[in-house]
Amino acid sequence: MAETITKLANLVNPEVMGDWVTDHLQKEMKFAPLCTIDESLMGRAGDTVTVPKYAYIGDAGEIPEGGEIPVVQLTASSVNIQVKKAGNGIELTDEAVLAGYGDPLGEAANQLTMSIAGKVDSDVLETLGDIGSTMTSTSADKLSADVVADALVLFGEKDSEDKVLIVAPEQLAALRRSEGWLKATDVGAMQLVSGAAGMIHGCQVVVSGKIKAVEGKYENYIVMPGALTLFLKKDTEVETDRDIVHKLTVITADKYYAVYLANEGRAVKLVCSA
Repeated sequence: MAETITKLANLVNPEVMGDWVTDHLQKEMKFAPLCTIDESLMGRAGDTVTVPKYAYIGDAGEIPEGGEIPVVQLTASSVNIQVKKAGNGIELTDEAVLAGYGDPLGEAANQLTMSIAGKVDSDVLETLGDIGSTMTSTSADKLSADVVADALVLFGEKDSEDKVLIVAPEQLAALRRSEGWLKATDVGAMQLVSGAAGMIHGCQVVVSGKIKAVEGKYENYIVMPGALTLFLKKDTEVETDRDIVHKLTVITADKYYAVYLANEGRAVKLVCSA
């Protein structure tokens, strides 16, 4: 006789859920399009990444006819980046899964995806917070089109390249009132990051609730693609476990990764008044 009883094992498939989370995670990471994704760590042992950092040899000089071309040494230092693990879990009762309203399993997968994506996005902003003084623009005024224009000077000749300005929700109104503001519908297919609110001085404006005022100051960031590298250690893993006493299913998801500011010349920290 065929088995007709529906069991939790038939409904909670960690492999299927893991594939779904992996497929959707990069879409949920708001700042992933600004990162170069590096999967070279997958399958390799160790919990740190050693990244070379080369010093610029300087602009070339003018050499007279028959003159000697100077030869300089290429120097490099190394930076060790610690691999992190982001994870979260959800507990479901049998009743919720078998007779719950809506799609409890689908909601669990969605919530775990957003939870891990939110952590990675927070680490991207934390990494941008380490931008040095050379690429930091400070203003005593609140964020405005003029403040953004002054900050863009730090990019030099790269100013014409695509870039994203990350702002707090409270700062958006001032930019929208600017004469140079372009609506999101005008940006259209040029959007680097989905959900861009508009554009100011060539910067696609992305709103993030993770940007908070601290001691009367906001730290905003103007970022070009390639400024950051996101190292992925392994695919997102989803596992389940049973509590047979209380008839619960626990679902956890975790991801190993590291974020690195690979090119400091492609990101600006903009400090302004709140």
